[in-house]
Formats: sequence, C-alpha cells, structure tokens
Amino acid sequence: MSNEQIYFTWTELDRCADMRNQKNRIEQLKKIKACHFVPVFEGKHLYPKEQNLFYISDHTIGQPERESFLGILHDELWFSCGLTEQEADELAQQRHGHFESVRDYAMALDEDLGHIALYSRGLDLWQRQKKYCSICGELNQIESVGHKMLCTNGHAQWPRIEPAIIVLVTKDDRCLLGRKHNWKPGVYSTLAGFVEAGETIEDAVYREVYEESNIRIKNVSYFGSQPWPFPASLMLAFKAEGISEDIRLDDEMEDVRWFSRDELLACQKDGSIILAPRFTVAHSLISQFIGKAV
Repeated sequence: MSNEQIYFTWTELDRCADMRNQKNRIEQLKKIKACHFVPVFEGKHLYPKEQNLFYISDHTIGQPERESFLGILHDELWFSCGLTEQEADELAQQRHGHFESVRDYAMALDEDLGHIALYSRGLDLWQRQKKYCSICGELNQIESVGHKMLCTNGHAQWPRIEPAIIVLVTKDDRCLLGRKHNWKPGVYSTLAGFVEAGETIEDAVYREVYEESNIRIKNVSYFGSQPWPFPASLMLAFKAEGISEDIRLDDEMEDVRWFSRDELLACQKDGSIILAPRFTVAHSLISQFIGKAV
C-alpha cells in the first residue's frame, strides 16, 4: 500500500528544517516571496460562513512570537499563527466564520492544504500544552520559529509524537471490526491502540488485538502510516490474519464482530453500521479488504 493512497500523507511542502534557527533569513525571504498565514486556535482553523476552505491570510495575525514557520510550498512561505481566545473571537467576527476541527472539512481539502491543516494543528496544540516547562515548571518561550520550547533555566523541549497502531484482521472472507462505548451509534472501525514504553510496534499489534478481542493473529504486514494530531498521534497501519475466531471483549470495547464482505456492504447500504470516515487510514484498510471504495 502506497502512502499516496492514504489521506494527508502526500505533499510538496518542504519543511525547511535547516532554516528554523535562521530567523533573519526567513524575515528576508518574507520581503521577496509570497507568504501565507494560517490562524489557529486550540488546534482549530477558521472557516468563513458557507466555505469549506479554512481562512488563509496574506499577513501575520496575532502575536509575532506565536508565528510558526511551516515551510515552503511552490516557492511560497507558509506560517501558522496561534491565537488567544480574544484574537480568535475578533477574527471570527471579522471573517463571519467559526473555528472548527479539520475533521469536519477534511474531504474538501486537497493534499497540500490537508497536510498544512494537520501540521499547523499539531504544532499549535503542542505549544499550548507546553506553556510551562515539564522539568522545572518555569514559563516556556517559543523558539526555532515554533518548533522548540525553551524555559528560563535552559530546558529545551521539542514536539513529541505518540505512535499508535491500527490493524485490520482478516480470516477467510471476514474482517474484524469493533466499536468503543463512547462512539456514535452504529460506528465500527478497525482495532487500534497506543504503543507502550519498551514495546515494539509489532508487539503492540499483537497485544492490542488480543486485549480488545481475544483473537490471536499471524502474518502481520505493514500497510502505511498517517499523521493524526488528535492531539499528537502517528497512525501506523497493519494487516494481519486471525488464527482464532472466538471473541471476548475487554472493558474498552462495546462490541467486536466478524463481518464478511457481503455483510459489510449490506450493512452499509441499509445504514445499520457506519464505517470510519473516508479520510482515515481505517477506511483505507477496510476499502482494500472489500475491494472497492465504500
């Protein structure tokens, strides 16, 4: 499976990591290249009324110290601007819109803008969560044009990603899907969970499937990855074959079931189940199993 077939995985954006400590160079480039500034508030973007594209400004918004350099796309500079609640409210009123999650508008964004939306969301959430140093408790300052937090005692922190596995288990012509207690009625998806400390990704696949369903698996194969800043995950997708088939639920799951291809299509058609949204890697896994877009 190529990552190009998974949403949010392909972009021509050059993150220009080598420029993050070259603020003067970035300021010089601002004077000669087109610039785009994406306002972000608590990981959400501003969608003007009756528009499916988030608001992008040609000038910086909010406090200069909260402006983060995202990189260069098509020879143009991109930045995200973290806003305070007051700044966000004022901008929303000016543009006649609301700050909303990218989840609600993902299918309207092309690959580049989808990538920028997830990138700016993840960076903004990390900066807000790291307002204070986790080592000494002193106030952090944003450095490296948004990619580093540094406190007055010199403790530095960089963005952290939480790896999570997601896996489609199949046995003959059936696949294993489940739902959690807090999901909307009828929603089913592939099994997933976070990688634990001291654990390999492969071990996490075996463990999570067994914990959530009591199913033992074999022939685990890598499928692809997807950035998922909700708030800071990276989804690592796999396929696997079931050895056993008797399901036993843990406390986390409300239901886990085997579905045949025909049953899955029929349940989708009559509305008795709702699959993971089309922009998720879970949907890509299920679609490939069925053999067609669903």
